[in-house]
Amino acid sequence: MHPIDHYETLRRGREELLKRAEYERMVRKAKVDHILNRNIHHAAIWLGIRLVNLGKKLEQFGYFTEARHSHSSYTPTRP
Repeated sequence: MHPIDHYETLRRGREELLKRAEYERMVRKAKVDHILNRNIHHAAIWLGIRLVNLGKKLEQFGYFTEARHSHSSYTPTRP
């Protein structure tokens, strides 16, 4: 085997390894992005449920009736 052919084979092998490493990095990043998006989605759902429950409790105790009366009596004046 000639030395030039040997170096060419090594170069091709190195290029193939670099391509594989790039592909594996992309796959790993896609998995992490998917997990983060899923966690954000779950957090948003959790927050929405908590806010709706809080709103229901506030309505039960009559906090919104006081707020509605104060807003309905407000009339803006123009200079």
